[in-house]
Amino acid sequence: MRRLKALRSLKNKVVLITGGSGGIGQAIALEAARRGAIVIVCARQAAVLRQLATRCMILSGRPAFSFPLDLTDPDAIDDVLTKVRHEVGEIDVLINAAGTGELVEVTKQSQAAMAKMTNVNLLAAMYLSRSVAKQMMDQGFGAIINIGALSGKIPVPSSAVYSATKAALIHFSNILRMEVADFGVQVLTVTPGPVQTNFLAQADPDQHFAAHFPAWMFISPEKLAKQIWDSVGYKRREINVPAYTAQLSWLYQVFPGLGDWTIKKVFDYQQNRQQL
Repeated sequence: MRRLKALRSLKNKVVLITGGSGGIGQAIALEAARRGAIVIVCARQAAVLRQLATRCMILSGRPAFSFPLDLTDPDAIDDVLTKVRHEVGEIDVLINAAGTGELVEVTKQSQAAMAKMTNVNLLAAMYLSRSVAKQMMDQGFGAIINIGALSGKIPVPSSAVYSATKAALIHFSNILRMEVADFGVQVLTVTPGPVQTNFLAQADPDQHFAAHFPAWMFISPEKLAKQIWDSVGYKRREINVPAYTAQLSWLYQVFPGLGDWTIKKVFDYQQNRQQL
């Protein structure tokens, strides 16, 4: 635990972030840079990554790196981790922030979309966590942060596969936490409600899904990033933001039948309004 406390300051710490080309991942990268970290960003869009790395370098006054990465390719993940260790050094903090979604009913979803969500949201995070956890256990400290979602704890219509990947990631993180706890490695899961990013616009181009959520339910990615970094280096195991998300997930665990009925009624009501 004593060595883990060193992560309460990110100065000169090596931080690897997936999904860094936008949204939550980008906000996490920029906040890490403000705190003096050596930032590494990974995603598919090479040009966007280079621009982000430059911004991080200016903010931190330290080197920053970008590695294009297709998270659906396990061999590519291994190759990037090898490059990081050779060109940058050992990883102190891993943030699995990459995510993709398609918000439609299961019966309308293609196998390709299901596979992509599973590969990016779940399997890639598992592969990265496995490899980086080994290195962190050897060095005696580190932190792995996995970005889940509120829908991984309570059912949200039209998000069955996406939510299943997030639920699995939360459970994976809970078990990984127990396995690495004696080695000074923190595993932190983040389960936000709706976030003010382009995710919903991409996952639901018609915005039928987003219409179910009033503006007050959303959190900014910048605020979320600050809460994440403020929790690193401590024994904290989970972040639920905004505050109402913890209450909703608790209520659903205690009253699942009532929760199913209420959620369905809310979504049915909003859908009927959209059709008027």
